[in-house]
Amino acid sequence: MKKICSILMALVLSGCAGVFNKPICIQKRVSVAEISKIELAGVIHYADGQSDLSGDDWTLLSQIAEQAKKTKAKVAVYGHASHRTKTQDPLQRILVNIKVSNDRAVKVMSGLWAYGVPLAEIKTMAMFDTRPVAEETDRKGEQANRRTEIYLYW
Repeated sequence: MKKICSILMALVLSGCAGVFNKPICIQKRVSVAEISKIELAGVIHYADGQSDLSGDDWTLLSQIAEQAKKTKAKVAVYGHASHRTKTQDPLQRILVNIKVSNDRAVKVMSGLWAYGVPLAEIKTMAMFDTRPVAEETDRKGEQANRRTEIYLYW
């Protein structure tokens, strides 16, 4: 486990440029003192290993972007993955889940930007499989955990 943590820290600090097609989007954290209100604006779910957005997802992003622009809110996007790769080597599982959760967050960020939300107003984070919302005893639980959460904050 110590080896895995060391490798992960090295990947994060290096931006993972040599491992992934694009770096993990870990941006400056926002101080709690800067936030007066937080609102869950939407959740997008994905098929196993996918990060593509459906027509309904684009509609949701359009609505969220309009709300963010109208209220001058900032946006936080958290990409999540399921623990589905649990049969893999632990390090391989972590790398796969970091990549897919990052891809999900980046696609949502790109969609919001396409609808006019300035990139400077969007914070993203790849959470991989660290924050499950459901037990993964069946496909329904796995599906619930493969998600991107989009928050507005002021």
